[in-house]
Amino acid sequence: MKIAIIRLSALGDIIQSAVILQFIKGLKKDIELHWFVDEKFKDILENHPLIDRLYALPLKDKKIYKTLKILFKARKNRYDFALDLQGLIKSALTSRILSPNNFGFDKFSLKESFASIFYHQKFAMSYNENVFVRYLSLSAFMLNAEFEPKDIYFKQAVFNVDKNITQSLFEELEWKEKNILLHVGSSEKNKIYPKEKLIKLCSLITQDETLKIFLCWGNDFEKEMAKEIAKTHQNIEVLRKMSLKELIALTKMMDLIIGNDSGPTHLAFAMNKASITIFGATPSKRNSFETSINKTIDAGKKITNAKHINKKDFCITQINERDIFALVKELLYV
Repeated sequence: MKIAIIRLSALGDIIQSAVILQFIKGLKKDIELHWFVDEKFKDILENHPLIDRLYALPLKDKKIYKTLKILFKARKNRYDFALDLQGLIKSALTSRILSPNNFGFDKFSLKESFASIFYHQKFAMSYNENVFVRYLSLSAFMLNAEFEPKDIYFKQAVFNVDKNITQSLFEELEWKEKNILLHVGSSEKNKIYPKEKLIKLCSLITQDETLKIFLCWGNDFEKEMAKEIAKTHQNIEVLRKMSLKELIALTKMMDLIIGNDSGPTHLAFAMNKASITIFGATPSKRNSFETSINKTIDAGKKITNAKHINKKDFCITQINERDIFALVKELLYV
């Protein structure tokens, strides 16, 4: 049986979607999985042991002809199913090209409701439901299988770590007894915890001289922000720009990962590493899955409709750094 999985972007969503791989393979060993992703994010999925073939589409570069050429060639694989986890018009069209037997959410369950017109099989589940529950429920519907949300607690690490990269990072960086990876940025400005509050949080953390904080960044704005934070204590280090493969290895090496609602903190959950995710105007109960080691903190704002997020809402600034520090102590000193 061949299945095409469509999750084109973005980094955090791809990381979260990849959780389904082990569940699908666990149901039927003879399943062959092909994943279709935007070329910009292919590195996170390359050489994944549960992906039999990876197709990188140059959609971000708007190379439509080249993309269609890849898709029509891939259609010759004669997929039994095509599974669209993204739920946008472009991903729904992609799934339709790949197989007439394609699966997606119905029009009431999608942000771009028109996308549902391209699905042969449609599944109803609230858009406000937890994303992991949504992805795994849709996968179970496709395979006519049983799925319980509690199954997520027993997942294996989603990505393999390159041992050579791990060794290289171990030799490159100066480590302490316990090490924290702090991601300062996110895709939207209102999802970023303020620099001033991060400085206060780091000041509380570095009272323990056995701890070290590594600051990770993704663009020039975040890099400058990290530099300002690092000036406040000798046990805070700004990392160089990391590749996605290095980020996977680095995440696995850390004792705790702290960050905003973004790909790197979702990666910590995927790798079964202790984490604290800071939420503002995005719904924490939808965008994360809490466990005994994966904690979330938000401004206490009730977000009733995840389809319409107010990007001008900076309620994340209301979160007290001492409340985050309480979670740090809970996760590091138990």
